[in-house]
Amino acid sequence: MKVGLRGTWPLVIADALGYAVAISVWGFFLCAFAAGRPWLYDVVKLASSVYIFCLALKMWTHSRVLQDVSIAPASFRDVFVATLMNPKALLFSSAVFPLEAFRSAHYFAWALLVFLVVLAPIGVGWSCLGVLLTSQRAWAARTSTLLRGASLVLLMFSGTLMYSIVKR
Repeated sequence: MKVGLRGTWPLVIADALGYAVAISVWGFFLCAFAAGRPWLYDVVKLASSVYIFCLALKMWTHSRVLQDVSIAPASFRDVFVATLMNPKALLFSSAVFPLEAFRSAHYFAWALLVFLVVLAPIGVGWSCLGVLLTSQRAWAARTSTLLRGASLVLLMFSGTLMYSIVKR
C-alpha cells in the first residue's frame, strides 16, 4: 500500500523467494519424515485446515475500515523473513504441491515454477487493491465487506481441506 506498483515488484520477488525456500524445506522434510508415517500428511492438512479456519474467523471478526496507514513500508528483507516464517508454506508443501514434486528435482522445478507464475500476479493484485483501498475514500469504506468476503473464501478452503481428509 505504501510503495505503489513499481515498488511492489521487489516485494513480490521477496515473497517468491521466501516461499520457494520454505516450501522446499517443508516439502523435502515432510517427504523424508513421512516415508514410514503416511498419516503425517493428513495430520498436517488437518492442522492447516484449523489454522485457516482460525484466520477466517479472525478476519471476519476484525473486519473494519482501513484508517490512515502510518506504519513504514515493508522492506525486501521484512517480506522475505515474514514469508519464510509463514505457516502457509507448510500448507502449500503438504496440500498444494503434489507429493511427486518432492521425489524428483525435475518435477519439483516445474511445480515451483507454476506456483511462482501464479503467485506473482496475486501479489501484485493484492498490492493494487491495497493502494486502491487506502487512496479512495469511497473504496476504503468497503474494506470490511472485502475482508469478510476473503474470510468466506478462507472458510471454503478450510472446509475443502477438511473434506479431503475425511473422504479418505
